[in-house]
This record gives sequence, structure tokens and C-alpha cells, in this order.
Amino acid sequence: MHGRIIRSNTTTTRCHVSDPPFNVQRSRLRSFLRPLGLGLFYETWQKTVKTSQAYETRKVAIRDDRVYAALAGAIHVLPASIAITIALLNSFGYYIGEELAGPEGQDDEKLAGLQLAAKLHELTMQASIAAMLLQYIRHELALSNGLPFGSLFAGHMYKDVSFLWSSEFWGMANGAFKTKKTKWKLIILLIVCTILGLTAGPASATILKPRRDDWPAGGTDFWINVTSADLWPTTVAGDEVLADCMNDGSDKSCPHGDWQTLAQDYFPFWSHLENKGYLPDTIRFPGFRSIREMYPQIRSTTQQFSQIFTTATTQDSVIADSIAETGRLWAWVVAAAWHTRGQPWRFWSHKEATYTVSAYQPIVHVRCANHSTLIANISEQSTSFYDLRDIGAFRKADDFPLIDQGNITHADFIEDTTAPLLSWTTVAQPSKKSTALAALVVIPMSVQTTSGHFACTVDARIAPAKIQSTRNRYKVVTSHLKPSSTWHPPGKDATYGGNDKWPAVSIDPHWAKYLDPKIKESNATVFQTLADAAGLQHMSSFDGPNIGFLIESILATMIVNGLARRKYNHGIIGELKDWDFNSDKRPCGTWCKQMMPLHGSMGAGGCVYILNKVFQTNATRLTMHAGSTGYAYSPKGFTTVLSIAILLIYSCIVLTHWSYMIWVKESSNSWHSSSEIAALAMNSRPTDVLRNTGAGVETSRIFRQRVRIVSVGEKVELSFEERGDEDGIVMNAWYS
Repeated sequence: MHGRIIRSNTTTTRCHVSDPPFNVQRSRLRSFLRPLGLGLFYETWQKTVKTSQAYETRKVAIRDDRVYAALAGAIHVLPASIAITIALLNSFGYYIGEELAGPEGQDDEKLAGLQLAAKLHELTMQASIAAMLLQYIRHELALSNGLPFGSLFAGHMYKDVSFLWSSEFWGMANGAFKTKKTKWKLIILLIVCTILGLTAGPASATILKPRRDDWPAGGTDFWINVTSADLWPTTVAGDEVLADCMNDGSDKSCPHGDWQTLAQDYFPFWSHLENKGYLPDTIRFPGFRSIREMYPQIRSTTQQFSQIFTTATTQDSVIADSIAETGRLWAWVVAAAWHTRGQPWRFWSHKEATYTVSAYQPIVHVRCANHSTLIANISEQSTSFYDLRDIGAFRKADDFPLIDQGNITHADFIEDTTAPLLSWTTVAQPSKKSTALAALVVIPMSVQTTSGHFACTVDARIAPAKIQSTRNRYKVVTSHLKPSSTWHPPGKDATYGGNDKWPAVSIDPHWAKYLDPKIKESNATVFQTLADAAGLQHMSSFDGPNIGFLIESILATMIVNGLARRKYNHGIIGELKDWDFNSDKRPCGTWCKQMMPLHGSMGAGGCVYILNKVFQTNATRLTMHAGSTGYAYSPKGFTTVLSIAILLIYSCIVLTHWSYMIWVKESSNSWHSSSEIAALAMNSRPTDVLRNTGAGVETSRIFRQRVRIVSVGEKVELSFEERGDEDGIVMNAWYS
């Protein structure tokens, strides 16, 4: 068997006569498998084809070949490709649906599978980082000026964060480098690789699994045929109500409309309150296109959650109807997209869909005081009212200031009555140079031992709110007030308190009269009917405080119900874009596309309506944001953004390294593992630098010493010292 002549860059070397024939294809296969840690498979394959070696042969330490360099760097392809794919998937966003792809009802198993895949991805990334580090260290040791001894095993130790404060690292950092450039390149590379080794795995696990959340799913702008100043006024005048509303009728646009809901669904619970009991915290009112929710809260000594004043809030009827209508159109478009293949939207698959509008809604605070309890503080010839201007301070009951209204005296209370009576007035607010709505209430002697005189202050405001409807509770509209800038009870939102920054609403007593018309069938007023439904006739004088709380609750719910109905007969104006009213099919034209996300599979929509600019000036423009609850990839959240950045940094570094190695045509299958480095050290000549280190190394001084990989004839060894018989490693040369 004759030897083969292998030409290096600088010298010509002859292989040993007993070396097996050189096979390019097998050598390239080994170059591909070794960095992947699959050298054993290569050896097994050799045994299968009966070409295995019974002994170790000479090897090429470092090759100068572009094909080999490409094969050696293939270890970076899979982990970097996965990292880039999931990073881009999360960056641009992708909505999956109610369930993950695959068999239904097995999302837990699918997520567990993705968790396992993330762990495997972490292992491949760590192998990729190790291969890059080893390649750089090997290049500096064999083809350059060498490195400190502490860097010899850095490619295997970087995975442990304790490496950064180990003797090896600090010995290397303070070691002997030929140039400062080489020193800082290695230090920075090791620190970056250590951080990537620790964070790349968790980053992959974070963004490889899709998250279930409420994702942006389009929506639309729309106009209501009323100006914002009229929709959310700071003054409510008495002349804006029709005269027909002075009597109870079927017109639900009247301020007292649907008072029957309060009489049937809320106040009957009052008579059944027990110690620390509850009243319903939600009342539903049917509307023209929607069902609105009212949220009353009372000031009570028997309620588990009591307040400083009674409050009630609900959505404007016109806004609730608009949300229900735009939500209906969204659901129609989603159904059309399901029937029309090729559409990028998958919102037909959702756990829930939400339709949200940020707007304002009325909120009313009421606090009443029994006039007889205030005689000691205020002149007997006048009536006093609580001052609720500083509602955001949440003062205790005795801390609220009293306003002495000299123009309202005892004579204003009707003493001779057999039924509760309500009259409206105003109280002055000198510091604000304005007036607030107030109520005078008389409870007859048949209920108490003496007739009760209650002076009630009303504080009405418009509060910013998130108003929402859902697909699973179609037509039902709910809301949450945006958090107050002042303190509120733990676990409670701003509905339980107030904010002085919210615009106050001045209500004309003439408008308030329409809240309490006379009912034909019973010849009683709405206020009297609600008091009767709450069981006022059965309360005794010992229930004096609770009578005051009941009056506050009746007033708060009546007033906020009336404020929310002011624009009951108004609604959305404009025509749908490209809508064919004569078509029986499901046309999904311009308006459908405007309802869905304009960019990507998730995001905000556009505007489905066309409205002349002249009409827009006299209308209020709002935006309905649709959301779909399901699984999706998204850049939402700081942790996700950080994970995306980590994976992209990793991919950029390893792919840049691989491209550079292909360009310089450098690759090697040598010294990948600790055992191979140990074999290299054992084949090297002893040195005094490592004296007394056989039983361990105590100081970092040893790790500072510069070491190189050199050739002595056909032999390769580690060298700490400059000897005259040493040469540098030659690329493409064979060594023993």
C-alpha cells in the first residue's frame, strides 16, 4: 500500500505507509458529524460498511477547505434557524386560535411537547455556542500566538455562570497575551457566550410556547350623531326633556325609563338584608340594541363592604347600543372569513371575543343626613347639606364639611304626609362659584316616631371608562372605570370611590323632576314605588341610619339611570363601505377588510363606515377595539421582547462566525472534547511551568501562563516554553 502525498499551504508531507486510503466523502461525513457530537454514529457506520479502523491513524489537525468549513459549521444551522423562526413569529405576531393545532382537547399535552422541544433547542444552542468558542480558541492556540492556560477549557466551562468568577477566567483575564486586542476579544466573547448559554434556553422556552390571552383582532371607528359636548355635558338643563316625560309612560328615552327594573330586580332585596349581607352589585337594563349593566354601591352598616357615600354608575345607552352593533358586524365578518378561504384571519376560532370602547359614563355620589341630627351644629332656621366636592379624599363621615343653606328652612319640608315625598333643589358651592343638585326627602310618621327630614347632596360626574361587550354574552355591555388617582379600597376599582379630576355635571332641578313622575296605575310616584319595593313601610325608628342609606341608593340609581338615557334615541350614522344591500351572499369587500387587522394577523382595524365630513363635525367619533381570546405568538410584554432579542443576538453571532469560517476556509475535527485535550497534554513534553500541579491548582498564576499548540516533527503537543525544535501547525498537514 503506497502512501499519498498531501500538499499543505507551505510544506509537503508524506503519510505513514500503514495509513488507510484517504476517502474524501467519508472524511467530509466525519467533519459534519463530529461537531454535532455524533462521532460514535460515524464509527458505528464504519463498522457496518466494514471500513472501521483497528487503530488510531494520523489526522489533519486544521483544514484549509471551504467545503469542510461549511460542513463543520452545520451545527449552527438548526438551532439558529429555529431561533430566528420563533423570534420573527413573535415579532410579527401570529394568531392560532382557541386551541393549538392537532387533536382537540389536548392542549396541555401539546404545550408539554413544546416545553420538551424548547429544552432540546437549548441543548443544540449550547452545542453551537461551544463549537464557536472551541473554533476560536483552537485558532488562537494553533495558528496564532497562543492564549493563557486558563482559556484551554473555556469552551466547556462557559455554561456555568460560576466560570465568570473562577480562577481559570481571572487567570486568563490577567494572563499573558501577545496583544490587547486578542485579550479583550476573548474576554468579551466568553462573557457574551456565558450570558447566552444561561439565557438562550429560557428565552426559547418563553417564546416557543404560544400564550393564551385577549389579542387585538381589528375593530372600527364609528360616529354617533351627537356632539361630544352634548353627549357628555357639564350641565344638564331642564328644557332638553319632552313634556310627555312628566307622566310615566312607555317611552324609554325619558329620564325615568325602565324604573320597573329597579323596583323588581334590586330594591326588593333590601328588606332581606341580614348582618353583613349583600345587595346585588349589578342591575341589567334592557335597551334598544343592548343590555346595559348598572353598578350600585351603598353606604350601610350591615353590608360587608361599606362606603363613605352611596354611588351608582352605568354606561350611556347610545354607547352601549353602538358597541353591540359594531360587535355584531365584527362577528359577521369573522363568519364571512371562515366561509371565504384564503383570508389571513383566524378569529373564527376563539375562546371569547371582546368589543371595547374607551369613553365616558355618568357616575353619581349621594350622601344624606337626617336634618334633626344637624340642629346642634347648624341654625335651626336653616338646613345643612354635606359638601361632596372633595370626593377623592375619602374622608370619614364626620369629616365631610357641612354647607349651611340659609334659603332652605324647615318650612320647605312637608310635614303632613302619609307617603315618602321627594323634592329637588340646589345647594351653593361658594369655593367653586357653582351649585349642586340636592334633594329634600320626608319620611312620614307612620314609618318613624317622628317624621324624618333628610337633606341629600348629589355629586354627578362623567368618568373615563372601558366599556365592553363579549361574543359569549351577546348584547350585554359592561364597564370598568379607569383607576382613580386617589386611594381606593384594596381589591376595588374606581367604581368604589371617586376622583375630583373627573368633570362635574351640574343638574337642573327642573330636569330632575322628570325622574319622579306619577304612575297612573297606583297614583304613586316612582320614588314612592321604589321605597315601597324596598320595604320602607316595615322599617322602624331604630332603622334610622338604614333609612338614610336606602334614600341615598334610590336617588343615586334614579339619577344615573336618567343621565344614561339622555341620548337614548341616537345612534351610529354612516354607511358601510362597498356594502351591497341587494346581495344575499356574504360579500367581504372593503368594509370587511377594514374591520379586520390592517397589518398582519393581529392588530387594530380601520373604519368600516363612510360619513360626509360635514356630518362628522356634528358627531362624536369613537373606536371599537375587537379582541379575540386564544393562543397566539406576540411581542407583547417585556419578557417576550427580551427573549426575542436574546435569540436574535445568538443567531447573529453564530451565523456571522460560521460565514467568516467559510470565507477563510478554516475547519478542524481536532480537540473537540476534554478527553482529546487531555490526550494532547499527555503526548506533550513535561514543563516546569506546571510543577506541583499534579494534585491540583490553588492559584490563578498557573492559568496566566501562555500556551500554544505546536508541532515537533510529525507530533503535536502543548507548549508553555519557546523551544528551538517547535514549529507552528500547518493547515492541511497530517499529524500523529
